[in-house]
Amino acid sequence: MSLKALLRAGKELLKAKKPSRSAGKSEDEISDEFLKRRMELAGEDDAVRLGLLSGKKAQPSPATGTKPSQQTGQELAVRELKNPPVVLKKTKPLQMGDDMAPAFGSSTYDWAMRMGRSKYTADEWLDHLTSTRKVNFKIFGKPAQKTVREQKRFKYDSGPFAGKEVNVSKEELFDSNLAVFNEAGDLTGGLLYAAKKFGLKLDANEVGAMLKLNPINRLQPIELGVNKAAQEAFDVAAKNARNTVRDLQVKYKDRDNLKYELDQIQYYLKADSGVPSRAALKDINESLKMVQKELAIDEKKALNKVIGEINNKVGPMQATKTKYGTETNYTLQGGKDYRETIFTLPEDIPTNASLRNKGGHFTDVIGDTNNIYHIRYDTRFTPDGKKVFMINEIQSDVNQSIAKSLTKAQQLSGEQRLNPFNADIELNLLSSQRGKMLKDLDDAIANNEFGRVNAISSSLKDVNTKLKRISSQRDYSSNQKDYFPMVEADSYGDHAIKYLMQKAARENVDYVAVAPFDKVSFRQGYKAGNERFYGYANGKGIGKKGKAVIPDVMSKNARFYGSKAGPTKISLSDPTKPYKSVSSDTFKYPKDHPLKGKEIKSTYHSSSGMNPEKGTKNIPDGDPRLYFDAYAIKVVPLMRNTQKTYKSKGGLVVDMFKPIRYN
Repeated sequence: MSLKALLRAGKELLKAKKPSRSAGKSEDEISDEFLKRRMELAGEDDAVRLGLLSGKKAQPSPATGTKPSQQTGQELAVRELKNPPVVLKKTKPLQMGDDMAPAFGSSTYDWAMRMGRSKYTADEWLDHLTSTRKVNFKIFGKPAQKTVREQKRFKYDSGPFAGKEVNVSKEELFDSNLAVFNEAGDLTGGLLYAAKKFGLKLDANEVGAMLKLNPINRLQPIELGVNKAAQEAFDVAAKNARNTVRDLQVKYKDRDNLKYELDQIQYYLKADSGVPSRAALKDINESLKMVQKELAIDEKKALNKVIGEINNKVGPMQATKTKYGTETNYTLQGGKDYRETIFTLPEDIPTNASLRNKGGHFTDVIGDTNNIYHIRYDTRFTPDGKKVFMINEIQSDVNQSIAKSLTKAQQLSGEQRLNPFNADIELNLLSSQRGKMLKDLDDAIANNEFGRVNAISSSLKDVNTKLKRISSQRDYSSNQKDYFPMVEADSYGDHAIKYLMQKAARENVDYVAVAPFDKVSFRQGYKAGNERFYGYANGKGIGKKGKAVIPDVMSKNARFYGSKAGPTKISLSDPTKPYKSVSSDTFKYPKDHPLKGKEIKSTYHSSSGMNPEKGTKNIPDGDPRLYFDAYAIKVVPLMRNTQKTYKSKGGLVVDMFKPIRYN
């Protein structure tokens, strides 16, 4: 059976547990509908590599007599399928066959391309993608054997990453549905499992297409926060409005009622928070109505003009207004240009209890989509004036409970957490295998081969169970967990750091830093997961020992990009505003902590300004009191290009599949 035929039938099985036919539509028409939906997701080139296109013969347009060079993409793809190209779709590193660089890409795709132009068996692909060995041991004195699958490591031999070592992540094989391994290290699912069962051979383009169709490659960022151009336009309008109101305040300083309303307008215009809220704009306009009654005509016109400009300029800023910048339990005060990014997967996940899960944050701004994780960050400065993106929080609402309840092996075994993406081939193969098994079972019963009957019955039961699981939506009462990519905190943490590194490189920002546990996250009360995830300024984890997750991710990326990572001094507030309102928090470690009894005192700037006010301190640019230490990675130009999707380590060694608790 061809790969094309398997995918066509498999797609139908994913739509319904058994093939069905719509009234008035032929089998070809139904098949084409499935293929069309799949092509919309995959793109024509990758659809061809996986045999996703209809086998109908391409016909010239009867109206125009279309020449071959003018044929549609689908017709050309069909012709390419019948006469496969001998040239592999190789491009620059991480670009996965695309001429235009994506934001994220796969080093495993690059490794797959090294197999060359031939077709290979599943075992040959497993040898290429994993380091597999058999280990002999004894159980109760009897010899036994287990499979140990270690991560495949390789080095780029050319290009910008020449000499850099990367690995094939088991998580990527699982997310792509290329290969699924059980807790014993046996191949139990995915394209390679199907290929092995039925003796199919695959070329690098087909394997590469599966990797490219990984749902992680379709995550979409929703960015909240004011863009620079909109901010600058608003600042000009606000300055003009403040100057106009100030002149009126001076002129009418002795008229109490009028001065009060002008003071109210000036108060809202001077708000350090940046964008006036809708409520503030309403108050400004109410005060404007009151003062207009007592102003001269030219003064009314001048004031109306500048306030009108405020209303016009604030619109584009409020459209992307942030949600949690004032949540001080999660945000260190004093940063500039506070922003939020939510990574979403805008597709149904058919095996989950709910087809789409918005998570617990940003539900009113992301629309009907899956909320995978979010980042909250702002801009700060080093003592020598370099810009820094400082992370306040990285969190996945949907994956936290899943990561806590499953071991690493359970997360990727395909039993308790089922990935429905790209399951088409395996689904159809299992269906075909079931039909063959039923015939074999009848034959075994007829010939009184009871041992064979028992073996086939057992296998048939396993196949039926798997078919039901793949083609059914999870019930809330089951012990299975939902599937979302990047289940562990180190996975989405790595993805977040790479996103910010790329953004920083493109926006001429010099560092990406993370707020230490003893600066922000302890405000939520002590949580071991936060201490382990964010760590301290020296990169250490719980009890200021070992490695914290985010600093470790930064260090690995620094080695890969030829950069450096470590403690870096960054500003508590805007260095250009010397007068600070200085405050502090205190926190004591709990009794069961290695540092029990010790106290944390964290200083922060609740506000800053250009002029001295009661209670403020003069802390000018360059003053040591203006800075604190945070772990950071230096941004280099290479980071502006495509980022490697999966983290550098996280292998396939079965004995090392241990749960990691971060949040």
